[in-house]
Order: sequence, then C-alpha cells, then structure tokens
Amino acid sequence: MLAMLLATGAVLAGVARFTVVVGNNEGHQETEPLVFAEEDAEKIHGLLTELGGISPEHARLIRGGTRSQVLHALVDVNDAVATAKARGDQTVVVFYYSGHADDRELHLGQHWLRYDELEQLLAKSGADVRIALLDACQSGAMTREKGATRAPSFVFDLGERIDAHGQVIITSSAADEASQESDEIGGSYFTHFLASALTGAADDDGDRMVTLSEAYRYVYRETVFRTSSSRRTQHPTFSWELQGRGDVVLADLNDGAAPLVFPSGMVGRYALFDQSLRRFVAEIEVTGEGPREIFLPPGSYLVQQRYPTHLEVAEVDLDGRTPVTLGGSAFASMEYEDDAAKGSIDRAIRRARRPDLSLSAGIGARRFTDERISEGYFPAAGMVAAQARWTWRAGPWLSADALLLSAEGALQLDELSYSIPVALSGSSIGASGGIATPPRRLQAGVGARLATTYIRRRFPGQDVSDQDLFTVAPGVVGWLGLHAQPYVVDLELRGHYLPYRLDGADLGLGFTEAVFSVGYRF
Repeated sequence: MLAMLLATGAVLAGVARFTVVVGNNEGHQETEPLVFAEEDAEKIHGLLTELGGISPEHARLIRGGTRSQVLHALVDVNDAVATAKARGDQTVVVFYYSGHADDRELHLGQHWLRYDELEQLLAKSGADVRIALLDACQSGAMTREKGATRAPSFVFDLGERIDAHGQVIITSSAADEASQESDEIGGSYFTHFLASALTGAADDDGDRMVTLSEAYRYVYRETVFRTSSSRRTQHPTFSWELQGRGDVVLADLNDGAAPLVFPSGMVGRYALFDQSLRRFVAEIEVTGEGPREIFLPPGSYLVQQRYPTHLEVAEVDLDGRTPVTLGGSAFASMEYEDDAAKGSIDRAIRRARRPDLSLSAGIGARRFTDERISEGYFPAAGMVAAQARWTWRAGPWLSADALLLSAEGALQLDELSYSIPVALSGSSIGASGGIATPPRRLQAGVGARLATTYIRRRFPGQDVSDQDLFTVAPGVVGWLGLHAQPYVVDLELRGHYLPYRLDGADLGLGFTEAVFSVGYRF
C-alpha cells in the first residue's frame, strides 16, 4: 500500500499521513482550459486512499476549486497534524496540484496561490515531512531558488538517511517549460508516470518499496523520453531539504493489494487501463531481467502492448487478494480502431470540449428608442425572462430565450389635450449567437439576435378595440457575466429593429432591452 513513511525497509508504527489533492482545468483569462487536470488529481487521490493507507478523512480532493477552498483545506490539515503529533505520531503531508501555473503562482481559475504562500502553509503544518508534487507549467520556479536540479543523477546523491525531517518538492517541468497533456494517455505525462511509479513501476530493486529517489528517477526518465519528440522536452525538477538520515518511502507495496505479475519472458512496455474508471492508470516496462509486479485497486483492467500495426490486449480481473500472472495466451490481437481505451479517452475529450450550458432567469425592461413612440404608443414595459446559453471554449456561443412583458401607463397624443390609459402585454422568443471570451470567472460576449415578438395593446375604460402586433425583430446583443462556478450572474443588453407596415408603407421602430439574470452553469 502507499504509505508515506520515513524508513528504509520497515514500516514504522505511529505514522499519520495526510494529503491535499487539487486539480483545476481552468486557468487565467489568457490560458486555454486543460482537459485532464482534474481527472489526474482524482487519479492520485484514488491511489492514496485506495492503496495508500491514507484514510478518507485525512485526504482532501478539490476539483475546480477556489483559492479559499485550498487554503481552508491546508489549514484543516495543519489542525489534524497538530492532533496527530500530540498523540506522539510522526506525520507526513503530501500536497499534489495539477493545473495551470506561471513562474510565480498556481492558477485556480481566476484565483491563485503563490509558491511562497504554499511553502509557508506547508511549513506551518509542523509535519515531520512535507512533500509537494506540482504538475503545472513553469512549476519548476518553486524549486529554482532552492538549488534544485533537473538532472536525474541528483537522486543518486541523497545518501542513506533515517528519521528525516523537512521538505521535498517535485515539479513536472522546469521554470521555463510547459507541462504537457496527452490525448493518447488521457492525462499529463508527469502524473501518468507518477501514478505508474507509485503502483510499482519504479521499484527497480524489487523490494516492493518505492522510495522518493526511485519515483523521481522513474518519472524523470519517462517524462523526458515521452516528451522528447514534442516541440519542447519536459524536464521534472527536484528540491530536497531534508535533515537526518534515510530516504523517504513513497510506496510500501508489501502490505496491500495482490500484484499483477509480468513474467520475465514478456518483454516490452505495457499500459494498463481501468475499465470502470475509463482511464489509463499505469505503465510498466519489462526488460527480461526478471518478473515485474504492479499493484492496483480491485477491478477490471485492460493490459495493452502497442505495435506499429496493431494492439495486443488482455483483460484481467483483480480482486486485491489473489496474485495474477499474465501469460502470452491471455493476449488477443486488436485493430487500433477497435481500441476500447482510446475510445473512452476520445469520449472524455469530447465531453471536455462540449460547450458550457448555463440556465438562468431574470428581470428586465423594454423601451422604444423614439421618445415620441414611447410616450404616444408603447410605454416602457417590465419583463421576466428565462434563457439557456451554450458557450464553447474556443469562443462561439448560442442562446435561446423567452420573455413575458407587461406595462400600464397613459399615452399622450399630440392631437388630444388629455391622456389615454393603456395596458401592454406580450411575449417574445429569441435566439442569439456570437463570439465570447473563454469561459472564465468574468466573461463577455457580443453577437446577433433574432426574436419573434407579440404585443397586445388594450385601452381600459375606452371604447377602443384591442390592438395586436406580431412581427420578427432582428437585432444585436452584448452581455457581461460573473461566472463564479457554478453560478452565473449576467447583464445583457439588446438592440432591435421592429418592422411593421402601415397604410401600405414599410416602417420600422427601434427598441432596447436590458435583462439582469441569475443562473446555474453546468
């Protein structure tokens, strides 16, 4: 099981482990939303709680959260650490983040968390060992001032340490590098190989203990290798500030789930896909020098080996108690177009790229721009409105809306010396579309609108028949919204041209609408 321990080769009693796992697909206004950051966070959280001996009450997962939520989670962990230390326990805190960042701070949507703030909060926890794992662009800036290196040889110089105390930071990329997601593996390279390391792929000496040194060496090697063919190779960085003796064991696999065993004859690289969670969970390379083991939660998995022309795929069921040894006969050939794992990832990508849907209700007003028309024919009317809006990440948006309007007033006609009471009622159904800024906390859009509008004008107490008007009114629209996920507050302004025909002549009027609405964003 994953056990954030402080020993080499033996499990220490009285070690309390805590984790805060944060994933956020959204970044600041100018950044493109990520697809897999929140799923990567959920994957690491699942490993720590299902295999790692970190109880659910000591593991906090924050998906798409705010700065305030992260700060509160870290403060709660600090309180829990204090309680554990009062019992005499040794304590370990692991902070994991997946999302956007720059060279100063982590991005939490439109919020942020500075590196120095994070470091101070971890230090204030009082935990014996504090580990920060950051999967974000330019996250190496957090280690840059601490003598960190991206050379893999660094981890061989740690020496033997026991009863270590202090802080370790591992980042997915250097201070001037981007961290990359992959549609092939359905996640980021760094987290993909971190998960593989923790499940046993990094256990080079076969002792079923994955140390921090082994994990970093594996994650560094695999991340550099897999990104070397991209526009820019990605180099994880490492900062070690521990005092004492002894390496930090990240994963103790001796007391946990039964392994999936790859015999030495099965040479090659294998990827494992969780069929229930619909995601790749690990990757392991078998070199032929001996069998390799990987430890996964109970479930049904696909094991894949990729060839240029086809896939070799085996399905295995793990119950967490019985070791399972793979054999060559378990594999069947499959065409790439029939790859169930890729199909699931493609569906996840399509879901992530679907437009955001917001449903809202509001109040507003309509007024004709010609003052003479407003005073003599159609007084300003109040409205209630409902709207559905779809917003794509790339900028396009579409909406459909309906409204009811009502007004009472008095019309002052030029040819009469007295006013005439009037009551208006009506409805409108419209559709709009245009271009918006990317979905962020503050969002704006402009576009065109087409509405069908019906107005009935009555004259209470007067011997005058009711008058009806039904027409199609083209127009323009602009809106500004505060989108504090999942809630939406919008102000929308519309301008319309209302054509009508009178005495054989085609005429038209202009009117404006303002709608203030509150809704929910899905």
